[in-house]
Amino acid sequence: MTAKEDDTEVTRKLDSNATFFRFPEAYYRFALEWCSYPHWTVEEAANLLSGCVPHREMFLKGERHRKLDDEILAMENRIRSVLNQQLDVVKSKKYFGKTYILSAQVFDWAKRAGIDIPRDLLRAEQEIKLNYMSDGYTTPYLEAARWVVEEFWEKANLREPPSSGKIIQALLNRYPDLSGAECDMIEKMTRHPLTVPD
Repeated sequence: MTAKEDDTEVTRKLDSNATFFRFPEAYYRFALEWCSYPHWTVEEAANLLSGCVPHREMFLKGERHRKLDDEILAMENRIRSVLNQQLDVVKSKKYFGKTYILSAQVFDWAKRAGIDIPRDLLRAEQEIKLNYMSDGYTTPYLEAARWVVEEFWEKANLREPPSSGKIIQALLNRYPDLSGAECDMIEKMTRHPLTVPD
């Protein structure tokens, strides 16, 4: 293999590991998932605070990976230095096992320590707080179902119930992210039991 072919092979491998660089395309999706977890490992916290996916592999080939490894290890050491002082250890396994900490404390500590928390990580934290931890658990389907019940059925004249087509059309207009099949399912699920579907 020539030097040029070797460089091409290294570049191809690096591109296939793009997820393991800083702020990859999938970062927000993983941040959103991890923000729903009450505990993170020290490694996951260091990766997330460094702008990497929480499951990023260490010691990948290439200078860019080596530099990023150094930054993440520095963040891990910073986190470990405040364990049992500013960050409570939830669970720890001996002999090179994982140390788990409270994810909510990580945010508070990082802000106090002057760490620049990645914007997408803050956004994911807010999304979880607003949609899943405030007034109870919800989903887009539950929100749409509640809306249909309030809008069409709570004060409905059951002698002249709204047609399923009218409800489905209203759902499509109000919740454009839902498909026609999903709106049909919600309409059937919320239809008043004393009415006959049309």
